[in-house]
Amino acid sequence: MALLSAWREESRRYPTPLSILLCPVLIAAWSDFALSAGETAPPAVTADNLLRETIDGIEGKEVIVSRVSFPPRIELPWHWHPGEEFFYVIEGSVTLKRRGQPDVVTVRGDSQKIASGVIHSGESGEEGAELVIFRVHASGEPERYLVD
Repeated sequence: MALLSAWREESRRYPTPLSILLCPVLIAAWSDFALSAGETAPPAVTADNLLRETIDGIEGKEVIVSRVSFPPRIELPWHWHPGEEFFYVIEGSVTLKRRGQPDVVTVRGDSQKIASGVIHSGESGEEGAELVIFRVHASGEPERYLVD
């Protein structure tokens, strides 16, 4: 009996090989369970294209109008567009970042223009942001090009 009691006391102080093996398995299983139970990655930026049409009388150009929703504190990757971009802030705030230029904080009711080919990014504020984005775009080109 004393030997069994000593073994139990010893196993409380030091992890057994079985517990060392099971711990990562249990953590992985819990992570999978938590993700399947709805605990997913933070919400992403969503964009709904409202309009995409050619421009009569202007060869090779189209208009793209989108409503974009930014969750709080999301930063877009650096990118550029093959056409001019204009945006209007419906709700919240977003900081426009353009390489080589000062950052511009835009809030509800503000609008900005980004020239074609300008490398830029954006970061939403504490409350996120809702924007309407209007692009005069080169037809047949991707909507954006990512850069480092």
